[in-house]
Amino acid sequence: MYISQLSQLKPSFRTLFNQAELLLNSGKKINVEITEKKQKRSNEQNAYYWLFNGELADFLNDAGCSYGKWAIPYTGELIHEINKKLFGVKTTTKMSVSEFCEYMNKLILFWQERTNGNFCISELPANYLERKGYQIL
Repeated sequence: MYISQLSQLKPSFRTLFNQAELLLNSGKKINVEITEKKQKRSNEQNAYYWLFNGELADFLNDAGCSYGKWAIPYTGELIHEINKKLFGVKTTTKMSVSEFCEYMNKLILFWQERTNGNFCISELPANYLERKGYQIL
């Protein structure tokens, strides 16, 4: 249950207490956990990540680059695999919005350095997410 204001605390706990009491009375065991709500990676973050991968793949292909011994054209999926190996990040799913922006800034800087400043993403991650209604904390 998500609680964002102190005024929601007592009514929410009453509801949870009633649910817990019913479960315990019916012989079931319950698990109760309270954690801080953190804003996680969103669909917009995922969309931005794949926009980045696609734009980078297009840039590299347009520049006449190819990958590996068999000169494979770059794709967003290939860039994703390269990013995972280079940065040791298997998923961005559990990143907060600010962690995601930091990660994307690292990727952007890395690829700009590798292309001697020629690759420029169409929009920076913080601008993109703020335009989509997210706050960068």
